[in-house]
Amino acid sequence: MSLASARPLCVFFLAGLLLASRGALAADPALVAAAEKEGQLVVYGCDPPETPGYIKQFMEKYPKIKVSSYLAGCWQIYNRHVTERGAGKPVASVYFSIDDALSKMQSEGLLEPYRSTELANFPAAARVPGVDYMLVKVLLLGMTSNTEFTKGLPAPKDWFDFANPPPEWKNKITFYDPRTSSAAFSLLAALYQNFGPERAGQIYKGLRSAGAELAPTTPVGMSKLLSGEKPIMFYIPNNHLSGAVAKGAPLEFVVPTSGGVVINFGIAVLKDAPQPNAAKLFVDWMLNEGQSYIGSRNEYALRNGMPPPHGMPSLSSVKLLPLDVPKALAQQKTLINWWQDITNIH
Repeated sequence: MSLASARPLCVFFLAGLLLASRGALAADPALVAAAEKEGQLVVYGCDPPETPGYIKQFMEKYPKIKVSSYLAGCWQIYNRHVTERGAGKPVASVYFSIDDALSKMQSEGLLEPYRSTELANFPAAARVPGVDYMLVKVLLLGMTSNTEFTKGLPAPKDWFDFANPPPEWKNKITFYDPRTSSAAFSLLAALYQNFGPERAGQIYKGLRSAGAELAPTTPVGMSKLLSGEKPIMFYIPNNHLSGAVAKGAPLEFVVPTSGGVVINFGIAVLKDAPQPNAAKLFVDWMLNEGQSYIGSRNEYALRNGMPPPHGMPSLSSVKLLPLDVPKALAQQKTLINWWQDITNIH
């Protein structure tokens, strides 16, 4: 499997979104009946802030299907599924993740070749050929700071501001571990691919010199951002930002001048899924009604005609750094070792 020929998702934003009906289409009655007969579904997802909402909306429409989930980092849920499958006891039927983990699972034959008919309502760039997962949304990575606690301080405007951080930022920054966070690894790979090891290394060395704290998860970093303990985040996905801003948090989101990073979120039915019909129905829902819910949560939904999140830029208006996911995965061990040497984190 190769994604080398797939266009970056930002292409379809640059070309403009095609208008199409966003109305919910009736699901296949036979599939609904088969899914309701199974009566349950297990979803593994690495989007803890949003996945419970998807599940709640789905169960409201299909109350005869009880959905449970395991939510953690993308590589954590990958490791759990691989371990369970290796023991001959697979639990999950749906996998919802950033596409680096999905790409690896594709290459390992862990995905069921299910292609929802709902894909006809998506731009061509969102319908990645030759793979068994379907893209449902994108995340935009930028920087953020809590303006209540950074008044009078220079604000970060670019990744390279962290290469030579001002003294006022000392012990005020969090960043994330690319060994466990898929988003952190995607950003690491994008910086490395676009700027080279020397310049990208300066950024991570600068973070360490400023006493940046390695947060284990985004929610931990968010709690410290909101409390003011660590009021600057090296990066934040727009979906984590939107929920906090909606509750009145004084956060400023900045797309770096040298380029933001877009990462893709996809969904798939797992091979040998214990609940294959419920899994297919959930995937169909995510590509239909789920798109409106994604949009209502101020996220970048991919179905034709969906606008950008409220208060966020259209991706056609900002500079984006390209990311070659297959290349990053092929170099994953090398990149992680390089990052550990640069940061002296082992």
